[in-house]
Amino acid sequence: MDDKEKLVNRHIKGIQKQHKKQRLQEARKKAGTKKTGKRPRLKKIPVSHYEAMDDLEEMGFNNIEPITSRDALQIRRETEKNDDKGVNSGRTRMNINTDGHDIEREKTGTIQGLVIEAVSGMCRVDLNGKIFLCDIRGTIKDSDSGYINPVAVGDHVLVSRVGLDRGIVEEVLPRQNVLARPYSPDQGKFLEDLQQIIVANVDRLLIVASWREPYIWPAMIDRYLIAASRNNLRVVICINKTDLIDDLKDYQELVGIYKQLGYDLIETSIVTKDGIEDLRVILKDGLTVLAGLSGVGKSSLLTSIQPSLNLKTRKVSERGLFTGQGRHTTTRSSLIKLVSGGWVVDTPGVRSFALAGIQPRELANWYPEMFPYIKDCNFSNCTHIDESGCGILNAVQNGSVSNLRYKNYTQIFDELTALTQ
Repeated sequence: MDDKEKLVNRHIKGIQKQHKKQRLQEARKKAGTKKTGKRPRLKKIPVSHYEAMDDLEEMGFNNIEPITSRDALQIRRETEKNDDKGVNSGRTRMNINTDGHDIEREKTGTIQGLVIEAVSGMCRVDLNGKIFLCDIRGTIKDSDSGYINPVAVGDHVLVSRVGLDRGIVEEVLPRQNVLARPYSPDQGKFLEDLQQIIVANVDRLLIVASWREPYIWPAMIDRYLIAASRNNLRVVICINKTDLIDDLKDYQELVGIYKQLGYDLIETSIVTKDGIEDLRVILKDGLTVLAGLSGVGKSSLLTSIQPSLNLKTRKVSERGLFTGQGRHTTTRSSLIKLVSGGWVVDTPGVRSFALAGIQPRELANWYPEMFPYIKDCNFSNCTHIDESGCGILNAVQNGSVSNLRYKNYTQIFDELTALTQ
């Protein structure tokens, strides 16, 4: 072999070394291992690991390597072996978590569980009746899902156990549906392309509104009705604190609008216990998410159904911008199993609920009483706000569409328009 051939071979082997290094880095990244700032401990390795001493000399390689675990070393050897054979080394079976425990990445080594609480990059998972505190695999956190919380309450996940009550979420199984809202990092400006999942895989949405303290907000009810319809959720409207009704005519007029539209509606009171047993029957099957303003009594209703829950409740604020404004008691969504049957998600109360992923001109499609009149509009791009010859405006004038619901429509339309600008 002349000097030119040696030079070419050395160059080729140098490229191969660099390629192996890149493949190894990719494998480590997929394995979830992280580099630290500490200098690694080194040890001598036998030359027998390599084909010939010439390889070491020509590649400028010395016979030392970081001290590491047997399985971490196996990852490296398998990566190099597969790379030599032209095999994608990303199919590595072994992985190492941040605590150094070895776990199987194959699905046969994982357990399916239900996320009952999720916060700050961690979650609690119900695995066959036992609760595990789980970290979330980095590849899940980094996935471009469009959600700021890639793992949410209600998710069905695959978990690798790494201790008596610890685990790692390896995979989030396909969702049946999600209830989400646009993400607002500065509590005012929503990011249209990012959403926050409130809860996943819901069977039923229970919209809780109080008649007083805080005052009922029909526009909020409409927001949740639209969200439920878009996500194919069964919906029940719960009017709580009916013991505070001071004008029966006003009350019947308002709730009558929703009853005429065919929505299931239940009336409850913690004071008189009216409707509590009916609510228990509604909740006994499937997974129900409770949603509504702060202070409407979601936690109080659940405690009335199952006192052992001992959920935190607080009186509404007597001061502040609005008298009777609800206080936040539940700080994050959590999934609760009821003794009488069924699961419920007690969500944090929200003082505003924006609709995620809907365009202003699509809004009327989600009002069932308005939708039939869209075809009567003179303009195909009618906003149903102030155009002449609008079928919906005519329906409002002749009483086919309630003034209250139309007023809610215009309010939500303006909000959606502001979000898209």
